[in-house]
Amino acid sequence: MDTLKIAVAGTGQRAQSHLSTIVKMADLYRLVGVCDVDRKKAEEAAGHYGGRAYDHPVRMMEAEKPDLLFVIVPPEGHHILAEAAADRGIHVMSETPIGITLPCIDRMIEAARRNRVKLEVSENVWRFPAERLKKQIVDAGLLGPVTQVHCQYTSGAYHGMNALRLYAGGAAKRVVGMARDIPVRPYVSYGEIPTTANTWEAGLIEFDNGVTAVYEFPARRGGPRGNYWEIDGPEGHILGNELFLYRKGEKGDERVPYPILTDVEEVGGRKVIVRLRVETDPPVVWENPYVRYETTGTDDVARADQLAMMHRAIVEDVAPGYGAGEGRKDQELVIAVRASALMGGAPVDLPLKAMTAHEERLHAEFRERFKCDPLSPTEQAIQMFYPTIGVRQAVKK
Repeated sequence: MDTLKIAVAGTGQRAQSHLSTIVKMADLYRLVGVCDVDRKKAEEAAGHYGGRAYDHPVRMMEAEKPDLLFVIVPPEGHHILAEAAADRGIHVMSETPIGITLPCIDRMIEAARRNRVKLEVSENVWRFPAERLKKQIVDAGLLGPVTQVHCQYTSGAYHGMNALRLYAGGAAKRVVGMARDIPVRPYVSYGEIPTTANTWEAGLIEFDNGVTAVYEFPARRGGPRGNYWEIDGPEGHILGNELFLYRKGEKGDERVPYPILTDVEEVGGRKVIVRLRVETDPPVVWENPYVRYETTGTDDVARADQLAMMHRAIVEDVAPGYGAGEGRKDQELVIAVRASALMGGAPVDLPLKAMTAHEERLHAEFRERFKCDPLSPTEQAIQMFYPTIGVRQAVKK
């Protein structure tokens, strides 16, 4: 089996998680480079996980010539690094969201198409073991046709949209949204950003197959419920990770619980998820294909799945497991909710035909913060993040 060279741009909390999975998959990948604008952080990551340390992604790409660049920097830089990699014939996997606006995402997709490289987004929700099992339950028809999906997601609206789309099926055609900022006690949020207010948003989404989805991004931090969704059908429903089916009883239909069971075994001294199952008749079972990588948790399984499927896409020249187009649809729903909210809750039809006021705001914020337009030529935009390399070196056309 071909072992691919992989380089990682970014060494933050999320990058550390991905790196911990990459190094367990040595039969598929060899880590050749780790980059961070803070060279000390890059050196620390390289010392722990392997590869060479760099403080500029272009220098890393040109020196190491990786087969795959994993972009794990703040979302504002995703499209810039993705295009720089694609122009060098390097395949790209981007963390979520794939891009901040549809024009930025479309630029990534066009760069990949133009250079004939694979472009994937690291969307993990649909890859979680419980979601794999629940999708099997839905596909087996145990709930009957899905009628409604409800989702509360606390850490990435695009992840919530992935969950909704996974179970709703069909294509989203109309969105009504509301949003506002809610004051909170000061704290340091993900990405080490000081925060005094969180955004609350909610959306009502209509799909072309008649399914209705209700989405909420709560403003509160933490809480006992966390990320949570419900899937309803005429024969039963899934509430969080609990399955309930209607069964004939002595006094009519009874609501019967079928708990989702997780089988864990010790592999290499670690407790590894082996399978998930529900004891319906017949049972529904999901088997973990990544036990050999000692995948110890839900997200570790999802990360292994992303990497394994991207390896297959590159080596066998097939489509990535999820794909940039699907990541675009997730972000399009987020944008539509915000666009509707800015119009006082007016319905927004999908697909979006023009740039929304919400996206225009994001581009204006980008220009104010980085003194550069987000759609500037790559060799200019990359200087806003990594100013230590000459413009002429930045991108080879």
